[in-house]
Amino acid sequence: MKAPVALLATIVVLGATAPAGAHQQTTSYSAIAYPVEGGDVTWRIRFRPEDVARISATSQARDLIGSALRVTATGAHETRTCPRTATTLAPDPSAPEPALLFQARFTCGPGARVLHLRYDVLFDHDPYHASYVRLDVGEPANDADSQAAAAVFWDRQREISVDVHQPEPLWRSALLYLRLGVAHILTGADHLAFLLALLLATAVRPDRAVRGAVGICSTFTVAHSITLALQVLRPGLVPTRWVEPAIALSVAFVAVENLLPRPPRGRLLLVFAFGLIHGLGFASALREIGLPRRGLILSLVAFNLGVELGQLLIVGLALPVFVTAARHHPARYQRWALHLGSAAIAVMGLAWLVARLVNL
Repeated sequence: MKAPVALLATIVVLGATAPAGAHQQTTSYSAIAYPVEGGDVTWRIRFRPEDVARISATSQARDLIGSALRVTATGAHETRTCPRTATTLAPDPSAPEPALLFQARFTCGPGARVLHLRYDVLFDHDPYHASYVRLDVGEPANDADSQAAAAVFWDRQREISVDVHQPEPLWRSALLYLRLGVAHILTGADHLAFLLALLLATAVRPDRAVRGAVGICSTFTVAHSITLALQVLRPGLVPTRWVEPAIALSVAFVAVENLLPRPPRGRLLLVFAFGLIHGLGFASALREIGLPRRGLILSLVAFNLGVELGQLLIVGLALPVFVTAARHHPARYQRWALHLGSAAIAVMGLAWLVARLVNL
C-alpha cells in the first residue's frame, strides 16, 4: 500500500510544481562571440519574461543582469577585466515564444588568449537555474566553418574559461551533450509524465512488466531518435509550432487510456507515433542549446544517448516499485496507483495542453 501511495504523491507534487513549459524552472540561452582578430566580446542572453520578473522590474533588470556578468581576458603578459560598454534589454521578435533579449558588449581588445566568463544571474532566486551557452570564440562571426562550441553555467559552475585559439576536444564536447541529454529528460516533466503513465499500465501484469517496459522504451527510443536526427540535420523540415501542445496531448491521451475499463490496445504503435512527436520536442530543446559544427554528429549522438540514460534511470527507479506494489496488492495498486495516478497525470497533461494552446 505504501509504495503506490508514495508514487502517487510524487506524481502529484511533480505536476503541482512544474510550469506550463514542463521543463526546468528557469533557463536562459546565451550566445557569446569574440572574433579571431580581437575586440569586443558580445554576450546575448534570451530569458523568459517571467524569469526576468524574478530579478526585478524590467526597467531595473537590465542593470542587474549586466552587473551579474563579468569577462576577463588573459593575454601574453597580464589578465585584465573587460569593461562593459553597452547593454540593452528588449523583447526578442525572433523568438518562437515571448522572450526578452539582453545584449552586452565587453571591450577586451586584441591579443586575448583565454577568456574567463562569469555568470551570476538568477542563481540566488533559483539554485537549479541553467544557462546554455553557444560560444563563437576565435573565429569570424559570419564564418560558415566556425568551430562554435557549447557550455553550461550551473550554480556550481558559474565561471568557464575558453581558449581563444584552441578548440574544445571532441570528447569533452560529447561529454557535455551527454550530460545535457540526461538533464533534459530528468527535468522535462512532460516527458517523465508520459513515461510514468506507460509504466503504470505495464506493471498491472507483473510477470510481463519487464518485457513490456523493454518494448515501450525500445519503441520510444527508435521513434524519437528518427525525428530528433531529421530535425537537427534538416532544420525546418517539419513545422514545430504545434509540437509542444501535441506532447501535452500525448501525456493526457495515454493517461486517460489507462482509466478505460479495457486494457490499452496497440500501445507500441501509439508509443511510436507519440515518440516521433517527442523527438521533435527534443530537437527544439537541442536547437535552443545549439550544436557545434565541429563534431556535430558525435554531439547529436551523445545528446540522444544522454536522453536514453535518463530514461533508463527513471525506468530502473519506478518500475520495481510499481511491480512490487502490483504483485502484493493488485486491487489497491489498480485503485491508487494506476487509476488515481493516471488521473493526476491526465489533469497535468490537459493543463499543459491548454496553457500551450493559449501561448500559440
